[in-house]
Amino acid sequence: MGFTNRFKQVGMISAAGMFALAALAGCGQADAASHAIVKRDAAPKIGGSITINASPHGPWADVFNPYSPGENQDDIVPDIYEPLVQWNGANGDSKAWLAQSWNWSDNNTVLTVHLRKGVKWSNGKPFTSADVVFTYDMLKKYPAIDGNALWSYMKSISPEGPDTVKVVLNKPNSTFFYYFSGTLIVPEFQFKGVNPVTFTDSHPIGTGPYKLQSFNPQQIALVRNAHYWQAPMPYLENVYYPAETSNESTILGLATGSIDWATIFSPSLQTSFVNKDPQNYHISTESGGFDALYLNVHHYPLTMPVVRQALSLALNRQALSRIGESGYSAPSALNGVNNSMVANWSTPALQAKYASKFNPALAKKMLQKAGFKMKNGTMMTPKGQPFTLTMDVPAPFSDFVTMSSQIKQMFGAIGIQVNEESTSANEYLTRLETGDFQTGISWTPSGPNPFYTQNGLMNSAYAGPMGQSASGLNYMRFSDPQVQTLASQFYATENTATQKQIIAKLGGILATQLPVIPLLNRSTPIEYSSKTIAGWPTAANPYWNISADTGPIVVLTHLYQK
Repeated sequence: MGFTNRFKQVGMISAAGMFALAALAGCGQADAASHAIVKRDAAPKIGGSITINASPHGPWADVFNPYSPGENQDDIVPDIYEPLVQWNGANGDSKAWLAQSWNWSDNNTVLTVHLRKGVKWSNGKPFTSADVVFTYDMLKKYPAIDGNALWSYMKSISPEGPDTVKVVLNKPNSTFFYYFSGTLIVPEFQFKGVNPVTFTDSHPIGTGPYKLQSFNPQQIALVRNAHYWQAPMPYLENVYYPAETSNESTILGLATGSIDWATIFSPSLQTSFVNKDPQNYHISTESGGFDALYLNVHHYPLTMPVVRQALSLALNRQALSRIGESGYSAPSALNGVNNSMVANWSTPALQAKYASKFNPALAKKMLQKAGFKMKNGTMMTPKGQPFTLTMDVPAPFSDFVTMSSQIKQMFGAIGIQVNEESTSANEYLTRLETGDFQTGISWTPSGPNPFYTQNGLMNSAYAGPMGQSASGLNYMRFSDPQVQTLASQFYATENTATQKQIIAKLGGILATQLPVIPLLNRSTPIEYSSKTIAGWPTAANPYWNISADTGPIVVLTHLYQK
């Protein structure tokens, strides 16, 4: 499977519950909940190491700036730079982190954040409110790196002494705190005077549990931060990130014990991994978002909604699930509501209305009615040209490679030729982000409810000019005024019933316009070894999400050598 971008998808919590959490924080309860309780008889000793590969990236780039478009260390940078709050992508839990507590006032338009005292950067310098204000002001100065469009909500941010920050919003926004608090904070002394779009930050200085020890394209080594504010955590002395080139090489590393933790797909995890050491080798899963076929809606004839609808009908999602994902990920509906969220955010009638269907005969008829013609087995566009598509295929992600091959055959069955272009993980992401693609499979944004997927895919605030990196995951540069109107309505309400109505309307737009074609409900396998390392979340003590890429820091700080 692919990896996620930390700054475009940061976790889960109910939108209606955000201000409730803020109120609890004002009473001191948020800070009390900020420390996971790991049950053990004695404090672990410091030492040992862990090797992690959340996803095969290929050779590493010497870029640790979390805001650089060239940064591909999405699963490493959060070990170094930290957010105000940690969000659990599996169950909606949150933990106060660099922020100790926070409270809202003035009808939820003024947010006061009380920072944790005594925090230091890894070089020993104090972390203060000036660093927090600088980070968000940097996003304002360079809109291209404001991936969650925070400054479309914010009026101002200012320090209120060394340990307090005040944020003023233009108007109440029910999604703001989720995105705001998940932003990684950088030191003013390191980033002042540089262009954060081009700055590589090859010698990062963060507040996180680890700091950079060494870099080479084949492996990044981190070492324990002696100044970390949660001392004696972390317990492991070193964290190693090898530059694996494929899912297969990562699974081999897991099976042989050279990799301890991964978030990777393989069609035979039980036999290729778990059965090698059933006592110590484990698999978990995490659900969220979708695998989807992204379409460049500015490329003819993908500009036509009827074409996108026909392409969706040509896809056999049951086969994609069975062959491409070994059944881990079930076929999805078209409205952007993941199976795990249906009970709370949709209805059986809506899910049935927007259920994905496999009907290649109908797909052909729809295209022919729209002016396409079949000629010697080839679908010709109304302009008289063969209907051909180019699909970017990320070579390291074996499941995406398999599904791309299947999609090529499915489209071929209705006369559409697909040319697959194999790319590296970095090239694949760059093409998507800059809009330099026609089609390609990728993951979608996710969050506490379907709005974060629907809005993240369709809101033009998460797009950007062609040729420049999209600020979010609207790689298609899709734009619809209805989406903007509905998003504004969602921001303005905390009423769950109203939010459900908005989600239903956005789902209708997504299901009929299909700027992306949802394929499968994303369910990511997570592999880990307890052979030499303890402190993992368990059924008896599920203190955090175990994923190696979306929830590593909380777990990583608690792991220790046996």
